[in-house]
Parts: sequence; structure tokens; C-alpha cells
Amino acid sequence: MLELRLLIAFIGLIVLALIYYFGSKKPNITRSEYDEDELFQIDPVLETEPVKQSSVPKGPVTQNHGKIVTLFLHAKDGLQFDWHQIKDAAAKAGLEYGEDHLFYRYRRIGSEQEMLFLVANMLKPGVFDVDLRTTGLAFIMQVPGTMNALDMWDTMFPVATRMTEILDGYLTDDNHSAFSRQRIASMREEMRQFDHDHECE
Repeated sequence: MLELRLLIAFIGLIVLALIYYFGSKKPNITRSEYDEDELFQIDPVLETEPVKQSSVPKGPVTQNHGKIVTLFLHAKDGLQFDWHQIKDAAAKAGLEYGEDHLFYRYRRIGSEQEMLFLVANMLKPGVFDVDLRTTGLAFIMQVPGTMNALDMWDTMFPVATRMTEILDGYLTDDNHSAFSRQRIASMREEMRQFDHDHECE
């Protein structure tokens, strides 16, 4: 359990950095762009210490030859998701709400549970609260993880797709590009190659 808590704490720090870094990038899709200030329109009650610029990743986030894989679920133009919508969609998609105000997907083995991925608020500070309204969610997994990368991806992507359908939003990759069949296939191949590379280490 201590190792799990340390892993969750580490990913929590990564969440804040990713939200700051990717949240400031505008979607590369054929929709009207967000106003720059909208991406950081936080309820003052939820605001915590700002993320320092020095902590923002400048390239692929790695830890022990691993990396962070992210997906983004956006509300349609001019709309927002509220707490009740997110909570209901998360429950229907098989996610659990944690004490740290993030949603998690676990794999259970007997009496033990292993985290597969988490879902954070796309707006900093990244947590969910009963009073929140947000323009999007971030799905985040770290590989290598508790399963091989392809299996983890094949778990996270359908959950993200299911929540996208329930919330009537749209899904993008970590570059905020819309998913096509080719992009989905390339992501699965990327995860497959990652598994192969780590088997050879």
C-alpha cells in the first residue's frame, strides 16, 4: 500500500504539470478555439498554489524509461461539464472517486487493487469538487504500469470514449488533435512497440 500511495503522489505531481502544459495549448481541430483565459477560469474556492513554470515538462514525461499517456475529453464549444454530470458519467464508466478528489480505474487481484489510470479536471488545480464547472477532463496513465502498455491503453481508451458519449463531448490526444481511425491504430502500435522495447531491456 505504501508503494501505491507513493505512485499516486508522484502521478499527482505529474497531473498538475500536464494540466498546466497541455491545458495551455489550443485544440488542433476544426472547431472554434477556446479563449485563452477560459482554460484557466478556476473557481477561487478550488485555487491552490500556482504551478511554477520551472515544473512544466518541456518534452515527453519520463520516469525510469517510462512515460505518461494522456487523453482529453472536451466540452463542446461554449459549454461546461458540472460535478453531477461528471460523477454520473464516471460511475457508469466504472471509475471510482478518491479521497484526493480524482477519479481512478483499478484492477483488483484478490483483496489487492492496482491503479491503471486516473482522471483529473483539465483545469488547474486538477481536482473535482461539488461546486465545479469545467471545460474538460484529462485521462492519464503511466507506463510501464500494473499491466502491459497496450492492455492499459485498451482499458483507458474505451472508458474515455464511453464518458465522451455520456457527456456529449469530444475526445483528443495529448496534442489536442481529434482521434481518427488512423490515430487510434497508431496509438495501439505505439503501445505495442513500448511493450516490445521493455521486454528486450
